[in-house]
Amino acid sequence: MSLFIVSKIIHILSAIFFMSVVSFRTFIMPAIKKMYGNEIYLKSEKAVGFRARKIIIINNLFLIGSGLYLFSFHIQSMTLLFHFKIAVGLLLALSFYIVPLIMKRFNHISWFSTFFHHLYFILMITTVILSQIMFT
Repeated sequence: MSLFIVSKIIHILSAIFFMSVVSFRTFIMPAIKKMYGNEIYLKSEKAVGFRARKIIIINNLFLIGSGLYLFSFHIQSMTLLFHFKIAVGLLLALSFYIVPLIMKRFNHISWFSTFFHHLYFILMITTVILSQIMFT
């Protein structure tokens, strides 16, 4: 199996894992809060969030590394769509490292966390869709 194929597999799996964690945080955790109250939500957020963050920190290194490697094969096909996909993908993967600072900075705005996580998820879906239509 070539390094190119291995990189594609790593990139796809790490993207799936990253999106799974964000979707869990965006759609499942609020349901826990609604059903079991704020105290249980905060406890589960602390337990699950800490572990997920540690895993995604490593995961995103693979996501970024494999993405940059794959990018090197497509330098000749630099379209506006490709630029946009790369910019959004890098923004998402790199901004993950500062999300706690963003959340802390805006935690006084009650709707911000929900808005931020939904926007983040929509941008992830956009990146996946772009990756599938770019070379067709």
